[in-house]
Amino acid sequence: MKKTEIYSYYAFGYNYALLKRDGLSGYPIKQSITILDSFFNNLKILELQVSQKIAEELLNILNALGQSDDLIVNEDTAKKIKTEVERIDPALDAELQLKAAYVLTKKRYPLESLLNTPGELLGTGVYGRLSDVAKQDYLLACTQVALNQPTAAAFHLMRMLEEQVKVLYFSFKKTNRLQTPMWGPMIRELRSKRAPQPSEKLLNHLDGMRVHFRNPTQHPEIFYTIDEAQDLLNQTLTAVNMIFAELPIGT
Repeated sequence: MKKTEIYSYYAFGYNYALLKRDGLSGYPIKQSITILDSFFNNLKILELQVSQKIAEELLNILNALGQSDDLIVNEDTAKKIKTEVERIDPALDAELQLKAAYVLTKKRYPLESLLNTPGELLGTGVYGRLSDVAKQDYLLACTQVALNQPTAAAFHLMRMLEEQVKVLYFSFKKTNRLQTPMWGPMIRELRSKRAPQPSEKLLNHLDGMRVHFRNPTQHPEIFYTIDEAQDLLNQTLTAVNMIFAELPIGT
C-alpha cells in the first residue's frame, strides 16, 4: 500500500489539461518546466509504462526547455508540446482505466493513528518497550484494521499479546522455567508461584483473552468482523498496558 495525496491526482489532471489546451503557449519557461516535470513524475508514480514510453519525445522537449534562453514558451514549441500530448492521450486514457484507488472507511480508531502513529494508542512509554517482533505484529494488526482485514488483525494481535505474556512470565519466573513456554501453562505457573507474582486481576484478564480469543483465532473456520477486530484491539491494548504496569522495576 502506498500513501498518495488525492490532491496530486487533481493537479495531474489540471496540468495535463493545460498541456492539451494550448501546449503552454506564452507560459514562463520555469513554470512550464515545473508542469512538465510534474507530469512525468506522475507517470512514474502511477506506473504508466506505456505512456512513459510514448512520451519520450515530450521528454526531449522538456530537456530542450531547460537549455533555452527564452523567457516564455514560443508558438513553435507549444505546437510541438500539444502534438506530443495528443499522441500520448489514447495510451494514457487506456492505462488510467486499469488503475483503481481505494478510500479507507472510517473506523472507531483514527485512521492516522492506526496507520502512522499506532504507538500512541498504548500507554505512555509502552510501545518503546515492546520487542521488535511484538512491534511488527502490532503495526500489522493496526494496519489490517484500517484496511478492513479483521481476521488478519486478530491473528497479529494475539501473536503480539502472547509475546507480552512471555515477557511477564520471564520477568516473574526466574527459575525452573518451562522449556516450551505456552500461554496457558505460563499463566498457571504464575498463579501458583510465591510472591512476587502478577495480580489476580491481570492473570484473570490474560486467561480470559486466551480462552475467548487466542485459542479460537487459531481455528481455520473462525472469521472476525471489523467491529469484533476493533473490540479485540481495545482489549489487547488494555492487556498490554496492564502487563507493563505490573512488570518489576528494571524489566
